[in-house]
Amino acid sequence: MQENIRLYPWYRAACSFLAWMPIFFLYFSEQLGLKDLLILEAIYYLAVVTAEVPSGYFSDVVGRKTTLSISSAFLVLACIFYIIGGSFMILSIAQICFACFMAFQSGTNTVFHFESLDAVNQGDEYGDREAKVGRLSMVSAAISALAGGFLGAHNLRWPFIASLLVAMVGLLIVLRFKEPDKRREAEHGAEGFLTQLRITMAYLKEIRIAWLFFFFVLLYALVHIPYEFYQPYLRLLEGKGELPIGDAPTLSGLMVACTSFIGAYVSGRSMDLKRRFGLKNLCLLALFAMLLVVGIMGTALHVAMIILLLFRNTPMAAVRAPFNEAVTPLIAASQRATFHSLLSLAGRLAFFATLFGLSQYVSKDQLTDWPTLSSLLLLCVGAALILSLPIYIFAGKAMNQSAIAKES
Repeated sequence: MQENIRLYPWYRAACSFLAWMPIFFLYFSEQLGLKDLLILEAIYYLAVVTAEVPSGYFSDVVGRKTTLSISSAFLVLACIFYIIGGSFMILSIAQICFACFMAFQSGTNTVFHFESLDAVNQGDEYGDREAKVGRLSMVSAAISALAGGFLGAHNLRWPFIASLLVAMVGLLIVLRFKEPDKRREAEHGAEGFLTQLRITMAYLKEIRIAWLFFFFVLLYALVHIPYEFYQPYLRLLEGKGELPIGDAPTLSGLMVACTSFIGAYVSGRSMDLKRRFGLKNLCLLALFAMLLVVGIMGTALHVAMIILLLFRNTPMAAVRAPFNEAVTPLIAASQRATFHSLLSLAGRLAFFATLFGLSQYVSKDQLTDWPTLSSLLLLCVGAALILSLPIYIFAGKAMNQSAIAKES
């Protein structure tokens, strides 16, 4: 278990080394039109939706190490298909492989961390250790962004090659893990999938867990909106000759790096922020900050917005570790991965619906011009404002509820 605890941060760092993130929209747009590009992104989220909960069930029944091994293998395959590229079909396969990587690791990774700590009676360190792991992951993302922006300025395929090499290292790390916890087998045995899903969803009857669940889903969707559209935003600024430095791929890499470094700092301080402001206030501040970022981004095409976009990951970085600390121990070991997978499923399904809805708003041959981009962003923030109201209204009641009592 100590080996798990020692290696886990480096595994997460390897998984975060996705050097294509600053240039993926540009890479896809070289090969596809806007409508097909949005559909390609929707395919990723649909694939995650399809694999998310079954992968959590698989983790709870078969084991954490096997699930993480499958996840890492899918990341290697995704990188290979991205490198091949050249057609909508090949890129769709790459997106599906990347979706399976995300689905099989989401939930299982943080549960693996908690159970490894809990096995050696260090479960009370989980929140602070998660914050430190989040910081290292974002530093890795920042370094990969710098590399991706630099490599992408020369050849948009090179960032995928760099990611492939690090993904292979991540797979080797996973193969050294040991299975952390067998208590889930003693609690319920191998439940059928539908029974497992019913037991897991029953946790949402407790208002505190339900509020945190729906807050996270909305924040997840909001965080991904500027992530999806900041690259065409930079390309439009480049077309106007207003980029402060370099070209769109280079600046994108620098921005992702700065965003990740800022996020790393905030993630490292996230438990301190939670102790200072309280979980409820921290969550509401994060939600308000994301509404502000998306709303301002949609109002004007101006170089000053680049500074604002550097903080697009900060709200999620601030709440991720406190959220995991608040939720994970409340879920029985035999449903932990399924619950986290259900949570990820809901967030990705929400963003899939957003992307698919936006793809219906534009015509097949429509270009990514500023009026189109602005209208898409403002549509998103308007819908998010409406959905934020019940989260704000029920915040006090939810956070005043005592934590759910674990059943023996």
